[in-house]
Amino acid sequence: MEKDITLKARVFSDGSDDRYCITSSKEIALTLRNIAEKRKPVALYYGGANEFILTTLLGVDSHGLWLEQSKDHAANQKIANDDRLVVVGSHHNIKIQFPVYRPVLVEYQSHSAFFLPLPDKLFRLQRREYFRLMTPALSPLKCVIPGTDQNSNQLREITIMDISGGGIALTCAETDTELVPGKSYPDCRINLPEFGTIIGTIAVKNVAVLTDAEGKSYKRAGCELQDLDNSSIVLLHRYVLHLQRAK
Repeated sequence: MEKDITLKARVFSDGSDDRYCITSSKEIALTLRNIAEKRKPVALYYGGANEFILTTLLGVDSHGLWLEQSKDHAANQKIANDDRLVVVGSHHNIKIQFPVYRPVLVEYQSHSAFFLPLPDKLFRLQRREYFRLMTPALSPLKCVIPGTDQNSNQLREITIMDISGGGIALTCAETDTELVPGKSYPDCRINLPEFGTIIGTIAVKNVAVLTDAEGKSYKRAGCELQDLDNSSIVLLHRYVLHLQRAK
């Protein structure tokens, strides 16, 4: 099963990232057709890459591609009048990004869509594009984990040390018996102040015992965020962008 890939657009400098670039029209069309078949969400950036909508790649042929329009009509008009757009998605667990131009408002298989010419280049970016951002120290984020079958009414709040588009690091006392590598916790909730609440599965990947400046030991659990719905993906993406801009 494919993992969720952060849909943040990356800024390239001219010629500096040619090693990531695909220019074969056949390979580009094949990649995009596979994404369309998977029906995974993609982000369409507009307004100088400062705004985006989460959408679906409906279809691809040798001439172009069709992206579903947003329910926000004002956003659709801005996109239709913008000739410098960027699409970000994922293909086989690798983030892909490509520029598109000359959007046209059309109907495609009973969907309101944007038709865009097939891009002449596509960038494939490895998962190292994820990087962790420290959460606010004075008011740290909390991950609320539902109780187990034996304690179904007991909720646990665990502090989040850092966050990215694909995961979080949780911290708890060294003696805490929870947060076992390989264990998953469904229906976890994370409130992102001023943005909203995301809900998904927390999969514990690794646990380390660390020591702070005062000599106290604590656990740090690296976790992957899974099973996020489209709304949660958008909220998480916006929050990570907010932390990046605040650095």
